[in-house]
Amino acid sequence: MGLQILDGQGSGNVAGVTSEGLLRVQAQTNPLQFHHSREHGAAYQVQGDFASVNNSTHAVLHLKNTSSTNVVVVTYIRCQFLDYAGGTALPNVATYWDFGLNRTVSSGGTAVTPVNMNAASGNAASVTATDNNPTMGGTFLEFDRYYPSSEADQLTYNKEGALILGQNDTFEIRITSDHTSGVAQARVSFLEYDPTLEA
Repeated sequence: MGLQILDGQGSGNVAGVTSEGLLRVQAQTNPLQFHHSREHGAAYQVQGDFASVNNSTHAVLHLKNTSSTNVVVVTYIRCQFLDYAGGTALPNVATYWDFGLNRTVSSGGTAVTPVNMNAASGNAASVTATDNNPTMGGTFLEFDRYYPSSEADQLTYNKEGALILGQNDTFEIRITSDHTSGVAQARVSFLEYDPTLEA
C-alpha cells in the first residue's frame, strides 16, 4: 500500500484519489455577500430618498466610512425616480442619476441607519449615511451616469465589490432633473471588513 493521507482528526478517514491521480475534493461556492453576512455579520443595506426633486441636482444618498480599520465594499446600488411632474418626458438628457466620490456633507440632510442583513448579528456599520439632499462640500468626482427610461424605471447596479471606501472616503448618489416635482429613491448594499484580517 502506498502513502495515505489522513484527516488529522483521529477519524481514520483517508483521502481518495481519482483515476487521473488527483486528490478527490469537494468545494462549495457561495456569493460573497452570503459568505460575509454569515461568517462575519457585516453585510449591510441603507436606503435614502429625496421627495422634492425640483428642476435641479440633489444628493439622494451619501455614505462616509468612519472606521479607522475597516474598509467599505459596495456591492449593489438601486435607484428609482417616480411620481414626477412637469419637465421633459423620460428619457431625456436633462434627467439622470450620477454616482461619484469625494464630497462631504456640510449641513442639512437626514441621518439614515444601515441595517445589518444578518438578523442574528449585533454588529453596526461604521458608516455615516445621509439622505434628503444635504448641502455638500468639495468636488464631485463622477464615475458613472444613468438616464432613466420611464417613471419608476429601476436601476439595479452590480458593482461586485469594485467600489471600495477606505477611512473617511465618501460615496454619493445624485439625481439631476428638469422636472418640477418628483421622488428619488436610492439603496446601497455594502460589506465592511478589516483587510488586515483577510489577507
